[in-house]
Amino acid sequence: MNIERMVRPCIEKIPPYVPGKPIEEAEREMGLTGVIKMASNENPLGPSKEVRQALMQALDRVSYYPDADNYYLKKALAKEFEVDEDQLLIGSGLDDVNRILAETLLNPGDEVVIPQPTFSMYQSVTLLMGAKPVLVKGRDLGNDPAALAAAVTKKTKLIYICNPNNPTGTIVKKRELIDFLKDLPKNILVVIDEAYADFADDPDFPNGIELFKTGFEQIIVFRTFSKIHGMAGLRLGFAVAAPQLVRNMLKVKDPFNVNLLAQVAGLAALKSKKHVLLSKELVQTGRRLFYKELEELGIEYLPTQANFILIKWGRESNEICRFLLQNGIIVRPTHSFGLPDYFRVTFGTAEQNDRFFRVLREGIRKLKP
Repeated sequence: MNIERMVRPCIEKIPPYVPGKPIEEAEREMGLTGVIKMASNENPLGPSKEVRQALMQALDRVSYYPDADNYYLKKALAKEFEVDEDQLLIGSGLDDVNRILAETLLNPGDEVVIPQPTFSMYQSVTLLMGAKPVLVKGRDLGNDPAALAAAVTKKTKLIYICNPNNPTGTIVKKRELIDFLKDLPKNILVVIDEAYADFADDPDFPNGIELFKTGFEQIIVFRTFSKIHGMAGLRLGFAVAAPQLVRNMLKVKDPFNVNLLAQVAGLAALKSKKHVLLSKELVQTGRRLFYKELEELGIEYLPTQANFILIKWGRESNEICRFLLQNGIIVRPTHSFGLPDYFRVTFGTAEQNDRFFRVLREGIRKLKP
């Protein structure tokens, strides 16, 4: 049997996703213990005390199927963000939400405008549906709304804007985004992926949900519990969108796409206001430290509004990433983003950040050409 001939041709075009290396794999590979992961933009504080308690109390119920409608979580999200319940689509992480959206909207021949560099799964789901990704180079490694608008054709159905952007941490500011949306044809939908929005403190950062509520119904706003709430392993995300779109996306989603524990944890996380503040403070402290240390070392970086920072090594970054790994620190090379001379680091705890810079300084001494 020739399996290759049976596979849909579009699958060959999809580049495999490159995840951050798990701690367990790094420890096996390097023969180390105490490895720290600063590669995948996870919250080093983990979930809140309230979430942990809720998970423990729910363990006896995991023999039952979860609520397919996410009834209580949907009500809580609607109250938290002051939207209607029929404007919410909840998924098993934003990858699930994004796949549901693509399966709902995209046909072969449709065009999807995607800035570069950005999160790779936008392109992957486009290719999966046989649609055409139109890749648009950003401005100074950030999203460029003017360039995105210039790439629009009669075949354009969807545009992605990750804000703050992954892997750069840069943002499209409010006025620029509003002007872009006002000038865009109304038959084009715009995903505003705000996975990292909770960490943004720039006064000009636009809140996509608030824009949606003021009448920009062509936007679809993504939010996640993975980052600020420290729940990446539970897989929980949601979209805010026009009811007509949500109604059709619900036809596409798997019946029990959000597991019982994730639903329970999401409810508890929405009540964990103190934990959210602590997570924000940790990131803001990390930013200040990284800016200071990198400037003292003479290393270029992109100022960030996310919980990570993109660092320019100035040459092929595999060497420094490998050195950090050999010394028990996992960071993210950005070759898969088309940035071979950069690497990305997630802000950690004070101890983790200090350890990172100790090892980085040693790496600079040993690897300096």
